[in-house]
Amino acid sequence: MGELTFDDPCILFALRRESRAFRREFRPRQHFPGAPCWARFCGPAWLSVLVLETGLGAARTTTALQWLLGRPRLGQVPYRPKVVLSAGFSGALHDKYQVGDVILATEVADQDGNLWLATWPESLPAGEWRPPLHRDRLLTVSRMAADPAEKRDLGRQHAAGAVDMETAVVARLCSQQGMPFGCLRAISDRLDTPLSPHLVTLLKDGRVRLPRLVMALAASPRLGRELWRLARDTRLAAEQLGRALGEILTLTLPWAADQ
Repeated sequence: MGELTFDDPCILFALRRESRAFRREFRPRQHFPGAPCWARFCGPAWLSVLVLETGLGAARTTTALQWLLGRPRLGQVPYRPKVVLSAGFSGALHDKYQVGDVILATEVADQDGNLWLATWPESLPAGEWRPPLHRDRLLTVSRMAADPAEKRDLGRQHAAGAVDMETAVVARLCSQQGMPFGCLRAISDRLDTPLSPHLVTLLKDGRVRLPRLVMALAASPRLGRELWRLARDTRLAAEQLGRALGEILTLTLPWAADQ
């Protein structure tokens, strides 16, 4: 007989704010010891998924994913996910996308010209999806794309509809190991929405600490309006992402066959 393993799907978020709405429906249950980041099995027993909150950027995503793909053990049982899903916020690279639109990536590109086909899902069940799923290429970059002209150029150069900072790592490492992977991203800023240098600096590690926030607001009082807009838009993006994740996990993966 082969070695006993378990294979619950895994969802990688960079930030707590991205996963918040999803975790309201898929309640965290069991902690996965030894993980390099926040790691919990979430949802009911019949629809269990492992959720990782890796932190922002490629380096943190790499650390988390190398641990994940190294067959970590829960007790004495090794874990190898049936699919790895990169989920979170993204910036629009095309003016057809609005805040809250959800993109299910067909391909993942990086700025070096590498391109990976998303291998999950192979197909979508027929019917109306709520929220609608837009199929497009996703581009991963090494820093926040803040300027509308820069975003437009990135979209044109790479034929991509949205941009993030993590998914190319997922695509590369999963492809190397023959692991099915997908990407579901909700638009949190439109193509024509600029991010000020003050805001980019404030958000560079994904966490806004109070002393830094006070200093930034003192240096640029207009930053308050930008932060309010960001909070509003990311709240909507998180809600739409949570709904889309619940629907696609429920309708696409063969849960019944695992019972």
